[in-house]
Amino acid sequence: MLAVVIAANAQVGKVTCTYTSFKVLQGSQPGVGGINDSDSVSGSVQTGAPMMEGFVRKASGTVTTFLVNGQPNLANKINNYGTIVGSYFPSSSSGNQLGYKRYSNGDVVTLNGPSGARSTIAYGINNAGKIVGAYVTSTSVQKGFTYLNGAYTTFYHSGWSFLEPHAINKQGVIVGDYLDSSSRTHGFAYSNGQWVTVNVPGASDTVILGINDWGSMVGWYLPKGSSTSRGFLYKNGTFSTVEYAGKPSFSVDGINNLGHIYGDGSSSFIGKACHSY
Repeated sequence: MLAVVIAANAQVGKVTCTYTSFKVLQGSQPGVGGINDSDSVSGSVQTGAPMMEGFVRKASGTVTTFLVNGQPNLANKINNYGTIVGSYFPSSSSGNQLGYKRYSNGDVVTLNGPSGARSTIAYGINNAGKIVGAYVTSTSVQKGFTYLNGAYTTFYHSGWSFLEPHAINKQGVIVGDYLDSSSRTHGFAYSNGQWVTVNVPGASDTVILGINDWGSMVGWYLPKGSSTSRGFLYKNGTFSTVEYAGKPSFSVDGINNLGHIYGDGSSSFIGKACHSY
């Protein structure tokens, strides 16, 4: 069941948190990823030109980078069991991606996608092991999928293009983004065949990257007339810009069930005890 209600005159507030800042590698800024309830974070980092590797950073600060089947990869979300999902480019892919699931012991399962998929990306995983992602069909249409116990289920909204489902929570609510006919990006929430468009008030573009089991959502948006993204938190019916180091953050990539967030500003950060001001 979806419960995203946005008042017509809604305003965007501000929140700040108690932050831990970090860099995975000196001089490198991590890419979009996720955070689990142990405050382990996942994502991607450039380890060479143009090499991208996945990483996991534990709450202790220990960082592990990894290849997938010997290949560069883009790591996305992580669940409470330390399982990470993402995508990689096989050596024979001709530019097409395959999804993957990487267990905490380093074992990897390749995700080829639904039947006929030309390219597959795994974006999110919940604690039940249900994976959500996107795939490109043989006719170059990008659709969404879920994967559990070896079975794929697909979903698609005929009025939207470039559907990107980024995260899934315990209740099976999926969040992500899509492009409209004017090439503007909008957030969405999807569950049991029901779709809801989610836009930050006053934004020209909205991308939702994470959702927790309480329905709190995070991502980034572009204020109208601006070319600089701002990270946001949606909680209890209210949107707020996440302030980091006295300035709006660029993006908030993930949120766990404790309300801790992972995002990017002048450096990457984990935010706890977030509060409005």
